[in-house]
Amino acid sequence: MPDYKVKWTETSIRSLEKMESADASGILEKMDSVSRNPFRFIKRLRGVPLYSLRAGKYRIIMNIEREIGKRKNVYDDL
Repeated sequence: MPDYKVKWTETSIRSLEKMESADASGILEKMDSVSRNPFRFIKRLRGVPLYSLRAGKYRIIMNIEREIGKRKNVYDDL
C-alpha cells in the first residue's frame, strides 16, 4: 500500500510552532504513522467528510483524499 502525503495548512503550522516542542514532536510522529496506514488510527466524524486523530491532549482534524484511476492501471502502484 502506498504512503499518503501529509499536507499541512498554514493554521496547523502556526499552531505547531506555538505549542511545546514535546507536544509538537508527538503530533509529528503520530502523523508519520498515519501517513503509512491512516485508517488504523483515525475515526470518521459524523455529518462531515473529515476524520479525527488523538495525539496526547490534542485532536487533529483531517481530510483524506484518494485518487481514482482507470481499471486498466489503477493497481500498478500497489
